[in-house]
Amino acid sequence: MKKFLQILALGLILFANSAEAGKSKQTKFQTGKVYEGTIVWKGGVRINLPSGRWTMLGRWGWAVSAVHASGVTLALLDGNVLKGIVDLGHVDSGGKWISHINDWLQSVYIVNKTDGCYERSEYYLVKHYKSGAAFNCLVIRHFDLKKEIYSPDEDAYKGSTPGWFKVWIRKNEIELPKVMLGSEHVFYAPSVRNKVLMLNYFINPELYGASKTEFGTEETSEYHRANIDRYPDKKKFMKKWVKLSAKRHKSFEEDVGAQKRHKLNLRDLGVGGTTSTKATNSGIGSELKELHKLYLEGALTKEEFEKAKKKLLK
Repeated sequence: MKKFLQILALGLILFANSAEAGKSKQTKFQTGKVYEGTIVWKGGVRINLPSGRWTMLGRWGWAVSAVHASGVTLALLDGNVLKGIVDLGHVDSGGKWISHINDWLQSVYIVNKTDGCYERSEYYLVKHYKSGAAFNCLVIRHFDLKKEIYSPDEDAYKGSTPGWFKVWIRKNEIELPKVMLGSEHVFYAPSVRNKVLMLNYFINPELYGASKTEFGTEETSEYHRANIDRYPDKKKFMKKWVKLSAKRHKSFEEDVGAQKRHKLNLRDLGVGGTTSTKATNSGIGSELKELHKLYLEGALTKEEFEKAKKKLLK
């Protein structure tokens, strides 16, 4: 546990620094290459990798109608034991067909039967914002990794695991943990950018200071919300993971350019309020601009937008 607390403290410092460091060019990812420290994803999103040598395993992608997605997966090993995964992704429609993006978000995160950004019994914590087309989501949970890889739910939104990932496990005789803890970070707002950006972290808790995992299925896991009160050491570890994940989400919001109205309220997780670090705009021109952004996101109808604009100009 002491080791994990040290990692947690270092992680908080690194993420605080990343929010102030400004935007950088996207990292050039190459399969098999090792990455350490800070990497940069699409749109200047900075990710400070946990300590260690992270290897890029491969790229993934898919396309459905006008919507297409791509991403990269990095992994951290301890010998041949999987210690952690960082997965980066984005979904867009080439700057067009915003309605297709909206439909995809709805089907994947709102009405999906097996996963999504809503309360589920196996999720430890869910925070989300949805207004019109704008969407912001944080999910913290445990994973039965073998199930996710080899026998996922038929309509799970993540789809099947890339074949190259299974080959990598087999060829390198990778030992998979019984359970991994994960945090999923998703943001989309057409007034900010035309891409859905996704960032996922997964860790093998045993290799970050947690006690040995006894039960590996999704329902029986000690980390399941319905079971965790019976395992005080696991609950204490999970609280640390939640706080680190919340801090990461705040940094994620800053880097994707989320505006004040888009941000999640994570004060109950000990991470502060929803106030943006950017200076507040003032004047009628700025207010008109904000109204127009709300209209573009679908939070205001055309009639509501025109009415609010007329009232402001008066």
